[in-house]
Formats: sequence, structure tokens, C-alpha cells
Amino acid sequence: MPHPIPSVTSSPPLHVALFASCLVETMRPADGFATLKLLGDAGLTVTVPPGQTCCGQPAFNSGDRDGAKRLARRVIAEFEPFDAVVVPSGSCAGITPTSSPTTRPGRTAPAPWPRKPSN
Repeated sequence: MPHPIPSVTSSPPLHVALFASCLVETMRPADGFATLKLLGDAGLTVTVPPGQTCCGQPAFNSGDRDGAKRLARRVIAEFEPFDAVVVPSGSCAGITPTSSPTTRPGRTAPAPWPRKPSN
């Protein structure tokens, strides 16, 4: 079952986190700044958590599943307090729940991310 998406017009405003990702930080920083502006213009409270790190995709793609899981655990913990996570990189958004230890063996759909219930 899909995770419900809270309304942007909720009260109080949603507190969303921007997962800047290695790709955005190193190759496309303008995309990160544009995303921040767009979210702010939509009236959302936005935080860029300082402890965020790589999503784990390079480790996962090179066969280091344990390394990918360690990174996924860290990323999920960093973003868990927020109402929503915005990731301007589709591959980073997709890999984190997939390589996460919260994804049960044999399950084809990723675990909901973040797992905090919406109002």
C-alpha cells in the first residue's frame, strides 16, 4: 500500500528535509538551490540535515551490500524526524529504501521512507 502523502497546505506547515545527495552536491548544486527555493516558495519549512551522507548506491552497485546497508541506516536515521524527505536525485531516492535493512527479504516494494506517520 502506498505511503500517504500529506498536504502541502497542512497546518502547521510540513517540516521537510532536503537530501542533497552526492550527485547534487558535486555535479548539480544549482538543482539543490532551486529545490530549496521551490520548497520555501511552497510555504514549507525546509532543513538540510548537516549529518547526511551518501545514499549507499556506489557501495550497493559495486557489490558491497553491508556497506550500503550501513549507509542506508545512517541516512534513514538522519531523516526520520521529518514529515517528508525531498530528494532531487531519483536513483538516490530509490536505492535508500531498497538497500535498507528495513526492507524484508523477498519484498519487491521498498519500505516507506520516512516511516513517520503523517497527520
